[in-house]
Amino acid sequence: MSMSGSKGLLTLATRNLQARWGETRFSWRDRKAQEFEELYLSDLMNGVNSALRVIDELDKLLEKVHADCD
Repeated sequence: MSMSGSKGLLTLATRNLQARWGETRFSWRDRKAQEFEELYLSDLMNGVNSALRVIDELDKLLEKVHADCD
């Protein structure tokens, strides 16, 4: 069992979100856009980065458990 599939999906979804936000930000340049980015996207990206680190840790733990069971 590997967490790499979940990590890949989360990474891809995050890249897609960032790309779409970049497109949106190109035409939405007011203070509200900046507030939206600071209030929502910044926290979301921090959460995603934390989740990716945890997924890596879980993957290592699962590999160890699997190896210990063999």
